[in-house]
Amino acid sequence: MTGQAKAARPRSATRRIGVAAALGLLTTLLLALGHRQVGYVRDEGIYFEASRHYAAWVMDVVERPSRLADRKRRDRAFRVNHEHPALLKLAAGLSARLFATPPIAQALDDTDSVHASTPGVFPVMPEGAAMRLPAQLIAGLGVALLYWVGAARAGPVAGLLAAGSFIALPRVWFHAGLHCFDVPVAVAGLGLVLTYRRALSSPRAAWWLGPVSGLAIATKHNALFAVALCAAHYYAALAWRWWHHRGAIDRQQLCPLPIVALTVVGPLVSLALWPWLWSAPWDRFADYLAFHRAHDYYNIAYLGANYNRPPLPVSYPFVMTWATVPTATLLLATAGLVVGILRDRSPATTRPVKAKWARPFDDHAPWLGRLTLVFAVFPLIVIAWPTIPIFGGTKHWLTAYPFLALACAEAWHWLRSTAPRRIRAWLPAVAAASLVPSLWATIHGHPHNLSQYAPLVGGARGAANDGHCRGFWGAANVPLLRALPREPGGVSLHDMHALSAEQAARDGVWPDGHRARPLSRADEALFFPELHMQSHELQIWQRLGTRRPSQVLTLDDVPLGVRYSRPE
Repeated sequence: MTGQAKAARPRSATRRIGVAAALGLLTTLLLALGHRQVGYVRDEGIYFEASRHYAAWVMDVVERPSRLADRKRRDRAFRVNHEHPALLKLAAGLSARLFATPPIAQALDDTDSVHASTPGVFPVMPEGAAMRLPAQLIAGLGVALLYWVGAARAGPVAGLLAAGSFIALPRVWFHAGLHCFDVPVAVAGLGLVLTYRRALSSPRAAWWLGPVSGLAIATKHNALFAVALCAAHYYAALAWRWWHHRGAIDRQQLCPLPIVALTVVGPLVSLALWPWLWSAPWDRFADYLAFHRAHDYYNIAYLGANYNRPPLPVSYPFVMTWATVPTATLLLATAGLVVGILRDRSPATTRPVKAKWARPFDDHAPWLGRLTLVFAVFPLIVIAWPTIPIFGGTKHWLTAYPFLALACAEAWHWLRSTAPRRIRAWLPAVAAASLVPSLWATIHGHPHNLSQYAPLVGGARGAANDGHCRGFWGAANVPLLRALPREPGGVSLHDMHALSAEQAARDGVWPDGHRARPLSRADEALFFPELHMQSHELQIWQRLGTRRPSQVLTLDDVPLGVRYSRPE
């Protein structure tokens, strides 16, 4: 390699880092600004409450370090929402301590369940927005990672294609701005797999794999599947090499550093980041697993039928992926997955290696195409399993989408490598065109992308005609709350969680004087149309004495949120 080529490589890497960082920051900024229009959803209300308690404990320990060992004080703080790991809620609470403005109101009902909050060190945003910021930063990190990997593989167009194929999906964009775990664990899983891939041939990456996997496990339980799948991939690849090379493996490959990092170091890091487990690690971790094995059931509308008990139809996650991910992205990702499998069969991936404990494979680590395929389809297979509880919609297989995005970049690499020279000049336009349906749907659907569907399905209107969910969690609430009359009164929340309404009050979205009340004592009633909610609307008509809405919130003429007012 010439001196000029050696100098060009660092410059190229520097440019990739710069572009990746810029895309990540731009994503975070757009999420932070755009999600001011997205209502606080059901799960967020609980996470906001937990985040305040967790951050208060951290500040207490900072002021009095001896309280770190105070079990009663620690358990009291982390008992709130202890069925989920603490990392993201800790980050959200500390973010509020840094950036939150003082709360405008404390409670909406007759009891004040939320302790007062002091202004942040740099009070520049509402408390809820400050708590959403860590998840938005993680989403930006995911965009940066995808661009970096795609650009390193096949240039900047591939990087933009990978990043856009993920963040431009309407459901990903919606969840990426919330104080919830679904997009953060998808990004954490991506980081875990990328680190694992590198750790097979890099001792430095192998040492990093333990902390990275620990952070992923401390984000959400999905990462436990990712750890198991990486370990299974390693031993399957090792067994294949043993068979292909007739025993040409080394004893140091049997339990190398990457496996130790995944199975030992990672769990220890996650334990250190979850103070609720410290008092009784085994018992409380067993309770954590039991909670998710017997999770509460949610109602799901699918092809005109309502499901609130398992099993869901096996087709559900696959049809819903087709219905919510634009077809251009799915076709490109499918092509990339096929290309990856074919690449695994090339001679470059079959060379034996003199193994070391910290580097079990050479630079041509085996079965990377299969690894991407497994992580792209496994989350859907899990949800399709008949005994899996119904505990949410598409958000529970968002962990597949970063790997579909990587497959899109792989497809671009194959197209650029094999297309005739006269056609290559048009390929960037093809890549851009493949992103247009996602971008259009996301921009058009914002801030109601939880109710958006792919153009081929007919968007929100086509999905409503087909009998799919219009939304859940009471997310379409900001315009309804801001339009409440000035006169104080009681408001029935319907599917909006009381703690989410409380956060809206703390941040000034909820008008002063109004209180959350049962329907029997309400002057205003919120209603979020779903198949299983029809009886509730009948109750509203009866209690308020009217069938005429005072406000209807729609996406493509499909009602998402309705407000009823008692006639004067």
